[in-house]
Amino acid sequence: MCGCLEERQERMATILVVDDEPCFREVVGDILAADGHRILSAGSVEAAFTAIDRELPAVVLTDQMMPDVDGLTFVQRLRSNPLWADVRVIVVSAKSTPDDIQRALHAGANDYLVKPFSAVELRAMLRRPARPAA
Repeated sequence: MCGCLEERQERMATILVVDDEPCFREVVGDILAADGHRILSAGSVEAAFTAIDRELPAVVLTDQMMPDVDGLTFVQRLRSNPLWADVRVIVVSAKSTPDDIQRALHAGANDYLVKPFSAVELRAMLRRPARPAA
């Protein structure tokens, strides 16, 4: 098999975008939808868990800094449920120190993307294999 089916399925993954900024969710959603992904959106951690209970995404993009529950606590809660163990989690944040990135990976994120990022960087992150969660 040429890998075309796997590539098509990857392009059509369901992705949950979790961020308290509606404009960020909209822009990222538009970029990913243009690539054929199905987009779910949540403005809070509680809304994210509601969305995940309804439909398990292949990928979760989550901000680290949110007003209700921070993104790293969200990642830890997500990883504590064995039903969600295979969900790829990418933390997106303006925090960019090596310690910030290490904390996110230690919390269970597969990858980390520093804001601001380009559509090219986002697409490249989704194409490359995920790191195993900690």
